[in-house]
Amino acid sequence: RESVSDWDFDAVGGLTMGADPVAIAMMHAAGRPIDAFVVRKAAKAHGMQRQIEGPDVTGKRVLVVEDTTTTGNSPLTAVKALRDAGATVVGVATVVDRDTGADRVIAAEGLEYRPLLGLADLGLQHGS
Repeated sequence: RESVSDWDFDAVGGLTMGADPVAIAMMHAAGRPIDAFVVRKAAKAHGMQRQIEGPDVTGKRVLVVEDTTTTGNSPLTAVKALRDAGATVVGVATVVDRDTGADRVIAAEGLEYRPLLGLADLGLQHGS
């Protein structure tokens, strides 16, 4: 939560499964209350047929999160679903960026991108 404390958002989540533990940890972290949601790659074919589970995100400012970002496609899948649902996406944050160009892909969509750690922070090189 500290790494995105300057961003204003009501809820946090992203594409299931990678985003789930990050979103839940942020929801339970100390500070102001925030909601958490999960985004499926596609809407369920049964039940309520929802693509986004959790509190309604319509009209909310949301942060998309991910555990590890490689191409940027997973968070952008979540971004599209959230925008289609009427949410305002304030940015994308990830725990580990693999330094493979996700920052450029996400920036091309007009979004700020903030990794907590890069490979060098973990003592790794590209391709590890």
